Amino acid sequence: MPLRAYIFLKVRPAPVEDLRKELGQFPEIIEGYVVTGEVDVVLSVETADTNELFQLVKRLRTLPFVLDTKTSIAISVIKEKTG
Repeated sequence: MPLRAYIFLKVRPAPVEDLRKELGQFPEIIEGYVVTGEVDVVLSVETADTNELFQLVKRLRTLPFVLDTKTSIAISVIKEKTG
């Protein structure tokens, strides 16, 4: 069973197309949204384990527009979209 996590990014101003291009290179990213509030981008990701998640976050932090990351691991499903 894959590990589901949410990665919250603070980013430098960048065109959304540039974000799509760069983040599109990461197969672990299931969904990504530019949002309002304290963070700029929210990513839903799936990895095999916490080590793979750690490696993903390390790679994301090397992107030129990423200023900061915060990660939350999902521990239980309350409601999930089906179909």
